[in-house]
Amino acid sequence: MDGPPEVLERCRGRSGELVLRRRGGEYEVVCNGTFLIAGQNEVSSRALIVAAGPHLPRRPLDVLIGGLGMGFALDEALALPDVRAVTVVEYEPVVVEWYERYFRARASRGSRDARARIVADDVHDVLAASSRAYDLIALDTDNGPAWLVRDENARLYEDRGLRQAAGALRTGGVVVFWAPDRETGFERRLAAVFEVVLPVTAADVVDGRTFDYVMYVCRGGELR
Repeated sequence: MDGPPEVLERCRGRSGELVLRRRGGEYEVVCNGTFLIAGQNEVSSRALIVAAGPHLPRRPLDVLIGGLGMGFALDEALALPDVRAVTVVEYEPVVVEWYERYFRARASRGSRDARARIVADDVHDVLAASSRAYDLIALDTDNGPAWLVRDENARLYEDRGLRQAAGALRTGGVVVFWAPDRETGFERRLAAVFEVVLPVTAADVVDGRTFDYVMYVCRGGELR
């Protein structure tokens, strides 16, 4: 995309300064100067759900998504067979406002499907308070375990956080983590908690360049 981005909104969020920009017709969200998500990340955002699809049990599904972004994962989750309810937990209320105002045209199921619910909360707290509540948990928080905007989110990817995610799954359920790359230390922590850890790649094309990302599909509702 050519030319500087157009700043549409700038405000103070719970994590610091949030900026909504538009560049070449695509929206971008930046927090404290660090890139969070753009419309060009649609493929990998949807891949968070797509990667889980073949591993999900065939029963009415309750889904938890950590991180709203531009709503692509929510849109994809509502298209899954057997979905009963999808809850999206977004830490920044202003991101929820921007979704309603700017993003939902490309991810429209969430705004017209009664199965969808968006709440402004900390997904860590929601997981800690949930026991055997979900069939799919999809976490796209910050930019994965090694590239955090909010330091407190590190606890989601540490041993205790992984055990909390596993404890929030029903038997046979699946947790998926979005990551910018393969991370051996994170993989070892995952393997200590989940029975199956499957890295699945997805690619976004950004400004004509291809960027590969990893979805860690973790199966097994019981702690090892």
